[in-house]
Amino acid sequence: MKRIFVLSMFTLLSAGVFANSPSAVNEKVLKAFKETFTSAEQVKWNETENNYSVRFVQDDIRYIVYYNSNGEILSSMRFYEPAKLPVNILKAISQGYTDKTAFGVTEITAGDEVAFFVRMEDAKYYYTIKFNVFGEGSRYEKLKKQQ
Repeated sequence: MKRIFVLSMFTLLSAGVFANSPSAVNEKVLKAFKETFTSAEQVKWNETENNYSVRFVQDDIRYIVYYNSNGEILSSMRFYEPAKLPVNILKAISQGYTDKTAFGVTEITAGDEVAFFVRMEDAKYYYTIKFNVFGEGSRYEKLKKQQ
């Protein structure tokens, strides 16, 4: 189930045609975006058949947000440093992964589900640990470093 959730998000990421300017974006979508993300910078819109996606930076966090044509958020991805994680997840990392260093986060929200994919490393491996909102984590991926 978790792989389907992540794969569907990455599929959404790759499906899009670039819209050259915000004037090509549906007014409802543009209004909803401007009301929610008031200080967005480096804004780039994409359009699919019935949906829109927007990539931008706000408060040193990179975002990808997906909207339907009514201006409702379908899902989102945020990319940031581990220090910006919720406190309960930071605590789980400091207690359960003491031999690893966290270096990046991908937060995925779809509907009422939120998952935090925390990238970590030690001397031999890269890890991705998936956390839920309660701070419960499980290894999602382990890759051996090249020597």
